[in-house]
Amino acid sequence: MNNIKYTLSVAWKEIQVISKERAWLVILFLLPLMIGGFMGGANLAMSSSQSDVILLQVNLVNLDRGTFGTEMSKVFQSIEALQVTTYTDVATAQEPVLKGKASAAIVIPSDFSQRIDSYTPTSVEVIVDPAEPESANIVMGIVKQVAAEFGIWGEVQYGVRTLLDEAGVLKSASPQDARAIEAQNLGVVMTRINEMRTNPVIAISVEDPTGEETNPGFGSFFAYLFPGLTVMFIFFIVEMSGGSLLTEREAGTMRRLLTAPIPRGTILAGKMLAYMLLACLQVVVVFTVAGLVFDTPMGKSPLGLVVLTLVTAFTAVALGMLIAALSKTAKQVDGIGVILAFVLAGLGGALAISPTPFYRSGGFIGIISSLTPQNHAVEGFYQLMAENASFVQVLPQIGILLAMGIVFFAIALWRFRFDS
Repeated sequence: MNNIKYTLSVAWKEIQVISKERAWLVILFLLPLMIGGFMGGANLAMSSSQSDVILLQVNLVNLDRGTFGTEMSKVFQSIEALQVTTYTDVATAQEPVLKGKASAAIVIPSDFSQRIDSYTPTSVEVIVDPAEPESANIVMGIVKQVAAEFGIWGEVQYGVRTLLDEAGVLKSASPQDARAIEAQNLGVVMTRINEMRTNPVIAISVEDPTGEETNPGFGSFFAYLFPGLTVMFIFFIVEMSGGSLLTEREAGTMRRLLTAPIPRGTILAGKMLAYMLLACLQVVVVFTVAGLVFDTPMGKSPLGLVVLTLVTAFTAVALGMLIAALSKTAKQVDGIGVILAFVLAGLGGALAISPTPFYRSGGFIGIISSLTPQNHAVEGFYQLMAENASFVQVLPQIGILLAMGIVFFAIALWRFRFDS
């Protein structure tokens, strides 16, 4: 019981010291939010601009005055990726294409509706700028897709007409009644086809490895970005905690602690507890802002997030104690701590440079990354938040981090010299 009391007393004293380190608090709390906000906002802005921008300038000439030509013209003008300008003759529409002011000109022939109605081959002419092969390919793809839809209409109409003729339904009907019967049956069939497209028999669902349905996109990216940045800046506490320990030893305040009836292990434990609380507060602040501003998913296991946060904080602070034990001065801890924070963050995949953690690609990078505590912390958070993993499923990451932290703390307790 006394050891717990001593540990809490040391921790409280250290918390008071930490509260005065305003520069460090800015680095630990505001910097990850600023970087995450910039990267997250930039990705959202790029996505929005890509979805809203008009990609291609296209000229359209509809020489057909029938129903199918009119409907196809409406379809082209409704496509958001195209800025369509209509012309009445081919030569005028072709001129901007030749001058490079338009990507293509689409020409609907004068007998387009008639040929579809009679189910005979027809064609839609596309005049492209040879200097822009990429744009030409995009326009050709769009035209082919639209033409395929009208081809289906023609095929269905031909099939309905043939079926009615073979059944003898139209023999005694007048031409007006025959057209009405054809139109009615065609309308019923096309309505049914559209319903089938809206509610297809075969649906496609996206699931994570656990079988949970997921929606890939920015949610997964943010579930990698913000935990990665948080883990990176948690390990900046390595420098802060280790430097504080050696600063006290160099200033002589450690000697005063040693004169009190306090076990040496509780001194390290108390300091570790204070910095662990600081790391946990980092996670709470960053994740709260990420959830509110960027709608970052938090997964379905609050217990997993809490335990993983505690273990990550413990490992980071224990590493700081280890660096302090192996260093001679506080300046050495500062240098080593900064280098470790950046190098291990890069190797461990804490920097979001791709939509999913790059270390999952395996190979040599994956092996090196698995040796860092950052790797297992980021992987654990990513599984919990992006893939809806359960607490049990992230136990391997938690176990590895805990083992690393215990080893770091044991070596620090063994090697640290309390007296200078």
